[in-house]
Amino acid sequence: MKSLSALVALAASALLPAVGQAAWEFDPSHTHVSFEVGHLGLTRTPGIFRKVQGEVKFDLATIEASKVSITIDSDSIDTAQSLRDADLRKEDWFDAGRNPKITFVSRSVKALDAKNFIVTGDLTLRGVTRPVDFKATLTNVITNPFLKVPAVGFVATASVKRTDYGMAKFLQVIDDEVLLKIQLEMNNKP
Repeated sequence: MKSLSALVALAASALLPAVGQAAWEFDPSHTHVSFEVGHLGLTRTPGIFRKVQGEVKFDLATIEASKVSITIDSDSIDTAQSLRDADLRKEDWFDAGRNPKITFVSRSVKALDAKNFIVTGDLTLRGVTRPVDFKATLTNVITNPFLKVPAVGFVATASVKRTDYGMAKFLQVIDDEVLLKIQLEMNNKP
């Protein structure tokens, strides 16, 4: 494990010199939380949440000390079908009136190699909190050409069972397992 940590530290020093355990701001126009769920075994219906905010604190040299906190407005769901979206906001699904926020708060981050990580944390949905492991990949580290600050991107995926969060409607036609995907583009706070 020490050689893996050394590899991550070496990559960090080459990619983000002198940034340290910094707080990063989400770029709202390039950050997306989406999902896919199977329908009748024929297709996978996608959806996205339009309102996402949060904060990530990390340094690639000390990735295990990283912290991730994401808050999603449950009523911002968009599946490109307005009648379905209205139904998904109701009590049987996201229950957005009583549970306006979906949250993910990390408990640990483990490096698998210089670009791949497991982010373990708690996902709270409909007032139910369950542990979830996201497989995260560092997509790139650059200097943002517009803001002239360090910028970084990650993609993270996890599978959850909707029944674990009290969403048991239409199990005969809609899969229980849902693929979650978080795409983060972040800029270093000046």
